[in-house]
Amino acid sequence: MKPASLALGALAAAAALAAPAAASAAWTRAYAVEWYEPAMYYGAKDGVIDPGTDCPGGSNPEPDWIKILVEAGYTPEEARWLRDPANPTRSAVHGQNQMAFRGKDRANVYIHPTSTPDPGLVGVTGKIAEGLNLDGDARTGFVSPTGERGIDNEFYRTLGCWKTYRGPPRKSSGALQFNDIMREGGWTIVIVVSGEGNDPMNEADATVGFYMSPDKLVKDGNGDIARDYTFRIQPDAKFEAVFKAKVRKGEIVTETAPEVWIRDPGYSREMQLLRAKAKLQMQADGTLKGYLGGYRPWEPVYRGWVDARGPVIEALTWVELPAVYYALKRNADYSPTGPKGEKTHISSALRIDAVPAFVMTPDAKLQVAKAASWKASAPAPVARERAAAPFRVIDGIVVRAGEAAVSQTPEQLRPPAAAATTAAADTAGS
Repeated sequence: MKPASLALGALAAAAALAAPAAASAAWTRAYAVEWYEPAMYYGAKDGVIDPGTDCPGGSNPEPDWIKILVEAGYTPEEARWLRDPANPTRSAVHGQNQMAFRGKDRANVYIHPTSTPDPGLVGVTGKIAEGLNLDGDARTGFVSPTGERGIDNEFYRTLGCWKTYRGPPRKSSGALQFNDIMREGGWTIVIVVSGEGNDPMNEADATVGFYMSPDKLVKDGNGDIARDYTFRIQPDAKFEAVFKAKVRKGEIVTETAPEVWIRDPGYSREMQLLRAKAKLQMQADGTLKGYLGGYRPWEPVYRGWVDARGPVIEALTWVELPAVYYALKRNADYSPTGPKGEKTHISSALRIDAVPAFVMTPDAKLQVAKAASWKASAPAPVARERAAAPFRVIDGIVVRAGEAAVSQTPEQLRPPAAAATTAAADTAGS
């Protein structure tokens, strides 16, 4: 067993007082998540924007921003000036803040997306999707790549043709961005699977737990996440997912959990999953692969993209953010209050890859011998001061301290030549 970094202190003492019972399962297997991303089936042969069975017309096309600004009420001259790299109000790093103000009466479309008509977002029209049957109805939803019917993944239907999500497994720009952060020490998730029988590959009484760990992932000489390293569980009152399950021929299929939370591999950071399930396959090489899914709130997804600097996201990922809002709202398929309630959640799944690991109790004294909840031993939440950000985002745009997120004045919108002509005319007429 390889040593973990053991900075223990008060956390370990508190965890010891409320740790799960010391009873051991008949068998236990443990893993560290080395990659996870939204399960987006890729139907093209090559390329992010190319046509495929998922998106026959290719990915969402690059917007014509001049046309969009003119349709929003700017003159062609103003629109061209706003997109001109020579415009001093356009930042090479943060984009053009005025792009936010293209709603009715110059409303900020990032925080008031319905102030502009739905621009439309290219959605998935293919019949195949990865994920899980969340509602138990095989008559609805997609068909999996292996032929299983009833796959519920409206998140994929909605965003699967947006180029930031589109690509082969582990190749989309969004997945690369956030998994790179995790793999460089941003956060760690561990999985513990245990059972009461004598055959881990065929178990009628299994338990699966997903937990946070304070210990960073370790890379091997090839840059891959190393196997068989040691990680402590970090009890957390929110980020934990524990399921009862059955195992058949190494395939772990869980029961439905009413609610779980996991660290989101995206800008929203937190992912609530209602009616959550997991389906994971223990591989011959000791790794674990599969899906974790459920109904997630869709509005935090939209807000996460806005808070990542709307003008930058729109320009780099070829999207009008209000289109993302409209599409998520339109395709949301679950209401926590019942069939007639507002659909605030959307079916989704995460594709998970994990390597074998040693998972220890929070004090690192014992190897975890059974998957169980550690929430009771989580420390009380402590208010933490956020690290100073390199920029200040207000309502989706970057503004300096003391300034408000407001539209430019009519004078600022005019190109220099036009502004000078107007000023001269005003002087002559006075």
